[in-house]
Amino acid sequence: MQTSDPSNKIFAKTVNDYTELIKTVARIEYSRLSLSTHIIDYSELVNIGATSVYVVLSSHPAAKHTDAYLSTAIKWAIRNEFRRRYKWYSCKYLSKEFDDDDEENEELNENNIREAIYETIFSIEELAEADNPVQIEDTAFTPDQRIEFLEMSKAIREAMKGLPPREKMVLEMRFYKNKKVKEIATELNVTSSRITRIIQTGLDRIKLKLKNDELL
Repeated sequence: MQTSDPSNKIFAKTVNDYTELIKTVARIEYSRLSLSTHIIDYSELVNIGATSVYVVLSSHPAAKHTDAYLSTAIKWAIRNEFRRRYKWYSCKYLSKEFDDDDEENEELNENNIREAIYETIFSIEELAEADNPVQIEDTAFTPDQRIEFLEMSKAIREAMKGLPPREKMVLEMRFYKNKKVKEIATELNVTSSRITRIIQTGLDRIKLKLKNDELL
């Protein structure tokens, strides 16, 4: 009975030692979500990150974990939670009929959410290929779902091969190199709105290909 409370204090203190790391990763992930931040806010990402660190440390209290390892755990948990909320959001809102005045704004929101989901799909594949992928128990992300996302990632990569060269290049910069729209626009010397249109056109082509292959 005397070991219970001290143990909890150790874990709490250890998590507190990683506060800056948690906030940094949460801030980066929050910025990646762009206009999709109405689904989840920064403070929630920090809480999710703290929980993921606690799970890792409490599951293996004697192990030494690098910042890179814990950063991966935090990113995994945040992106998994965003994926779960996206599914809820899309069922609740995106399937509704909207007035003509609202269609353009809704399309913008959906496009930004869709971009974030593609980032999530690629990030899951990246984690799976890591030397030490973090294993965190989460009922919102089952092994079958993880396999499904990995298969989807491979299908998306294959579909990208058939895109026009410019669309393929922009999508690779956006999702593989994690560059922001403004960065891509500056590098290619075009407007941000032009890059956004190219991205959405490319994603539309990929979506059509996946539908034709009965993957969507």
